[in-house]
Amino acid sequence: MRVYVIASILIILGLLSIVYKGSLPINDWKVPFLEEFASALLVGGLLSLLFKVFQDKESESTLRRLLRIHDSVDELGLRQILPESQGYNFTKLIETAGTLSIVMNDGLRWVGNNTVALQERFSKQTTTEIFTVDPDSYFAKSLAQKVGMSVDDLRRKIEETWKRLEECYEKSSKKGVLKIYKLKNYPTKSIFLTANMLVETPYQISSGRTNIPVYEYCKVARKDSPHAFTERDVEALREESKLVKEFRGDFQN
Repeated sequence: MRVYVIASILIILGLLSIVYKGSLPINDWKVPFLEEFASALLVGGLLSLLFKVFQDKESESTLRRLLRIHDSVDELGLRQILPESQGYNFTKLIETAGTLSIVMNDGLRWVGNNTVALQERFSKQTTTEIFTVDPDSYFAKSLAQKVGMSVDDLRRKIEETWKRLEECYEKSSKKGVLKIYKLKNYPTKSIFLTANMLVETPYQISSGRTNIPVYEYCKVARKDSPHAFTERDVEALREESKLVKEFRGDFQN
């Protein structure tokens, strides 16, 4: 706003200088100076005005673009993106969600890092579904090659995950439901799905291991949102996967 005022004052002063110059005799000593002064004021004012108009249009365009990005993020429910999944704290999600569906490759490290929270979860009336790779599937060989281990070692990791989950359940108050499944196919990402939230991490395509990002979504009204899509996907996954073990404890539903 201040730039517009200054530019307007410069233009007005330039015009007044021209008017004043016109009232003077042609041979007056002030005429040449007034001509230069008026030109400088008009050019300065007009350039300032044009620059401000251009600047405002750029700012408006940037603002509109940012608002469109914000609207897209808000409509699809994206809450945050973290560069490393290792830095994400799953404790609150594990301990508070009524229902929790988890899809992973072998899941051994994740279960090991969250045993305390899982015991707390199994001590409440909750339902937990955990899907891992089938150690007898064709995909197990490819996964073993990708992460640089033998198929037998991968099998032991998956079975160790199942064992640790059972141990967590046995050490809990056994009030929840725990179901362990092995997948018919293979996961393309890890999934942690609750009634109101989705946390997912993509799997790298190349061999080896690396830090991977984590995406957190909340449930929104749109039927094509990531949360809604994953709900449908997990529902179909449940139907085609094979149940390995089920623990019900004191849960009556």
